[in-house]
Amino acid sequence: MVVVFDIGNTNIHIGSYKGHTLKKQWSFPTKKNMPVRKVKAILADKRVEGMAVASVVPRLTRLVRIHGRKLGLPVNVVSTKVDCGLEFKYHDPKTLGADRIAAVVGALTRYARDVIVVDAGTAITIDVALSTGDYLGGVICPGMHILSEMMHDKTALLPRVVVKKTRTLVGRSTEECLQSGIFNGTMFMLSGLVREIRRRHGRDFFCVATGGGGELVSRHVEDVERFDADLCMYGALIIYYRNVSSLKK
Repeated sequence: MVVVFDIGNTNIHIGSYKGHTLKKQWSFPTKKNMPVRKVKAILADKRVEGMAVASVVPRLTRLVRIHGRKLGLPVNVVSTKVDCGLEFKYHDPKTLGADRIAAVVGALTRYARDVIVVDAGTAITIDVALSTGDYLGGVICPGMHILSEMMHDKTALLPRVVVKKTRTLVGRSTEECLQSGIFNGTMFMLSGLVREIRRRHGRDFFCVATGGGGELVSRHVEDVERFDADLCMYGALIIYYRNVSSLKK
């Protein structure tokens, strides 16, 4: 089995894979300290043969790598320094987040098509890649919870609201107006961006959503064709398999 870590700014997702099949998964909030006891228990399984890590929290990346090395396990950390099977059309690939790389690799592997990946987490990222492996670039937008906090923190009178779909587009209270602006504004923005990317590139991109808000996005944005919960972990797994022989040397 390979244990995969998807370490984000809000949550840590861990999955154990047998071959390409997800057998078990765990999720924890990202805090100052990794749930060390739980991680040690997961890695203590004698069937574990390696680890894959896609992380945007460098301190936790180092901690996971240390645990793996102590157990003598090969650890592959997703970055542009390892073989990802992608050709980056990005001005500075080193600045590209591991989660974005992994999600794109996961989508290209699973769907074998030109893809648009919408990862709705703390921030919302949109990444565009061709079936040939060319990574074209993307878009980064604030997530809905960031918008909610920002509207409250940066104004004197606007309240903090729960992010949710409103019954009507036009709100009839300040709370409803904020909720509509955040929720509907985000959904219309994503729909418009996906359509415009398809138009400008002249390609029928397959659009898949992932991340904590990915299911919500897939239900309310017609242009998103599928929700894929473990896309980032799966991509990190594929990158592990591409590099495992060199890790064992």
